[in-house]
Amino acid sequence: MKTRIIFAAVGIPVLLLILLAAPSWATLAMCAALAAVASYELMHAVGDEEWELLPAMPVLAAAMTGALGARQLGISPIWLMAGLFAVVLYGFLTAIFTHGKEKQLGFATLAAGILSATLLPAGFASLALLRDAGAALALAPLVGAFMSDTGAYFMGRALGKHKLCPHVSPNKTVEGSIGGFIGSVVGMIIYHLVVKATVSLDLGWAMIIVLGLVGSLLGQIGDLSFSVIKREFGIKDYGAIFPGHGGVLDRFDSVLFVSPAYYLIITAVLA
Repeated sequence: MKTRIIFAAVGIPVLLLILLAAPSWATLAMCAALAAVASYELMHAVGDEEWELLPAMPVLAAAMTGALGARQLGISPIWLMAGLFAVVLYGFLTAIFTHGKEKQLGFATLAAGILSATLLPAGFASLALLRDAGAALALAPLVGAFMSDTGAYFMGRALGKHKLCPHVSPNKTVEGSIGGFIGSVVGMIIYHLVVKATVSLDLGWAMIIVLGLVGSLLGQIGDLSFSVIKREFGIKDYGAIFPGHGGVLDRFDSVLFVSPAYYLIITAVLA
């Protein structure tokens, strides 16, 4: 617990500094690095220690994050879609022609590779894109996701009786899930008051409530989704890069689902 608290006390300010005060390229570089580490953790989790895709997928995840997040590069969405389709096609062709051989590409590895090229870049790149739209906006998905986790934890401990998904995450309860929605909405209200007072950013109360509800819903889905993978392959944590907190996917699983939705909603409102 001591290690967990110390790392949080150091790590959170560093994260906020890069998101809020560092140059945009530094934010994007951090997001690309997180995507690469998350991809490695995911490929490792499904037992892909010997497969040749293991060193390649983190590089691809970082590259896709950079391509999605660097709007100033002017990369056409058509080329991004073409590149993504090429990766998926290559993966399936590899699975087809290695099936039944001593060294074959299983579906779990294929799925992990596709997630590395899609969800991970989209999730982390959205943080960089929100930062480009306004430094304070990059905090929104973190507030929505982490406050949902916090509300769910305390409500679940205090009142939790009815299991939510016992075969996936035995400790999660329906009451905790409701607490997650409350925590996320309260967190977004506080966020709204702070950014309105400091940077004169007003998204409107209705939108803040929507963001709180969406943040909790998608955050809980993201949490449970990556918990399914851990259950499937019998692992406790995805990694240990964050002492006392596990790996990148252990900390950012919910954010990966929340940040793309927030980017789409917020940019639509500000357009």
